[in-house]
Amino acid sequence: MPRHSLTEQEIADFRAVIQRHAIVIASEVGLVGLSMRKLADSLHLTAGALYRYYPSKRELILDCCSTALLALKERFAHKQEATESPIGIIRHMLHAYADFALEDKDRFRLIFLENDQGATASLEADAEAMAPYYMLKSEVLKAQSQGLIHASDPDLVTNILWGNVHGIITLACTLNTFELGDISQLLDESISYLFRGMSPQGV
Repeated sequence: MPRHSLTEQEIADFRAVIQRHAIVIASEVGLVGLSMRKLADSLHLTAGALYRYYPSKRELILDCCSTALLALKERFAHKQEATESPIGIIRHMLHAYADFALEDKDRFRLIFLENDQGATASLEADAEAMAPYYMLKSEVLKAQSQGLIHASDPDLVTNILWGNVHGIITLACTLNTFELGDISQLLDESISYLFRGMSPQGV
């Protein structure tokens, strides 16, 4: 019998299922331990059926990361709709990044903490994948143009802000015995400290 021709929506829906299984397996055995055979077994598929959706592990990992970064971009876009100062929008975006990470720690580890052996290096040249970073940077530039942040290198400022939040949520995702207290409050205080250091007026 001829094989059923899948619609684009059916392919997209099942790819999301595959990604979820891959993230769970990677959280247990790491990316090195994730194999297409192991993934196919978890989905009760043959390896051949799995390759119908993803011809390689690298393409699967790239798609997992791209899908997640698109979700983060959508959260940032929602925050940019707010009618308040760039400082307020930056604060909301950084909290959105933290929420994104803490709501799905396995996904966060896969994208940002796992050693992918260079599999996702191409994403750094992908404007769509890097959109969350550039959206944050655009708010930094607005804050600088309004005199709210020192007019230093906007990439440096963006990296400091992102790196600060990234470090806190990485600790929250990886340490089980160290008590960080209320993560949202810790993030807010650390962001405020950074803004005070960056602004001559004090924010």
